[in-house]
Amino acid sequence: MKRVCALLAAFLAAHLAQYSLFLGSWLVLGHAAFAGTVTGGTLANWAALMAGSALARAVGIRLQAGLVVEAGGRLRRRLLHGALELDLAGVRREGTGHLLGRALEAEGIEDLAVGGALGGVAASLELGLAMLLLAEALGPVAPGALAAWLAVAAFATHRYVRHRGRWAAARMRLGNDLAEKMAGHRTRAVQQRPESRHDGEEAALTAYDELGRRSDRWLAALTVVVPRGWALAGVVLLAGVANAQASPASVAAGAVGVLVGFGALTRLEVGLAGMVDAWCAWAQLRPLLPDRGVRRAGNTPADHPTPAVATDSAVIEARAIGYRYPGRDRVALRDVYLRVGTGERVLIQGPSGSGKSTLAAVLSGRYVPTGGELRLHGVEREVVGAATWQRRVLAVPQAEQNHLLLGTLAMNLLLGRRWPPEQDDLRHADEVCRALGLGELLDRMPAGLAQIVGETGWRLSHGERSLVFLGRALLQGADVLILDETFGAVDPHRLARAAKVVAERAPTLVVIRH
Repeated sequence: MKRVCALLAAFLAAHLAQYSLFLGSWLVLGHAAFAGTVTGGTLANWAALMAGSALARAVGIRLQAGLVVEAGGRLRRRLLHGALELDLAGVRREGTGHLLGRALEAEGIEDLAVGGALGGVAASLELGLAMLLLAEALGPVAPGALAAWLAVAAFATHRYVRHRGRWAAARMRLGNDLAEKMAGHRTRAVQQRPESRHDGEEAALTAYDELGRRSDRWLAALTVVVPRGWALAGVVLLAGVANAQASPASVAAGAVGVLVGFGALTRLEVGLAGMVDAWCAWAQLRPLLPDRGVRRAGNTPADHPTPAVATDSAVIEARAIGYRYPGRDRVALRDVYLRVGTGERVLIQGPSGSGKSTLAAVLSGRYVPTGGELRLHGVEREVVGAATWQRRVLAVPQAEQNHLLLGTLAMNLLLGRRWPPEQDDLRHADEVCRALGLGELLDRMPAGLAQIVGETGWRLSHGERSLVFLGRALLQGADVLILDETFGAVDPHRLARAAKVVAERAPTLVVIRH
């Protein structure tokens, strides 16, 4: 943060020097011209001041680029940190379109916020110089008029913020509706009546269009009417001064002040518009990010070493734990007691909706229990820390919630281990895959473990994907492996072999099934 502040201070100093030298050069030449004393020395002074202004501008551009890179990098790291710390329960409540919309909003925050802020700050300096020129040339009335016009600009900005926020919220709703309809288009095509497929769309689009028109009208007022209105007011002021028989030098200086104010207002309003857009984007993105400096319960600070895990015959022990999803009245888990000993194989069975997957998420550390006590080898979850807990207790989610990333098969298998891998890692991955029954797949792939898989890579069957998920879990070397309906998508002729391999290789195993 100190580097950002230092770059910002240097940028402002360079920008102030640029405009001071630029104005000074023309004041020197203008006074000499009106006095009829333009000489070679006058021109030399003018050229020197202009050269200094050009040099200050070059330095300012360089500092601005460094500031954008530094501030943008910090912002991206903040967004990445927040994305990695997302609360899974909160994410699952969001629709696909909302999540996609928030991700797209994040795309423009850096450019809009950093660019708009720098432009606005630089324009504020120019406005200060314009007021000094106007006060010197035309008296106190002209700076007062500029200040009054700034109040008009503030009102237009307020109205733009209001309408832009409403438009952004409407766009998010439309995006979510479109994404949900695209995801379920096959179901809608066969089960929804054709005349009902587009109900409400026309009204939503009309409302969205109207909000956009209102936002654009205030944007035009902000970026066009405000600066040009000041230019017109400045001409009126100059005409009044000229009629009062002011000196030509004062009129010329006043004209320069009006022009500087016009340019500053133009840049200020464009910068403010960018900052408003960034603020609206941040308002959509902010609910997904944790508060700065606030850690979720169970996280161990990075500068505080994780305590050693005690030796106890019970790997996991749950005492009266409960869980309630945020925003819901119904309790998902209530007073659950569970003790899983070292080396045990535990089966948790129950009907759909009974809380089995929620229990798996709590036991694996993905969800923080809202009540009760959870221990790993006799040590409380809050002491062990969320990161260590999730390394030692690994849950394999259901097939529809597990994914193959676009990359090599080795990368997908060794996702929870060091990367890039060493030869021992690749040999271990090959061994586990062949033990699970993926040997034929590896032999069929031209590049073996280096074969690209995923959406646009080598296509795997559902059964093969499930075996890859199992292999990925076994290769992470967790103390406890929790399989949530993982065997359900495995091919019947491979099921017995896969179950045997998992039972042999998992130190402690918890299996969840219907």
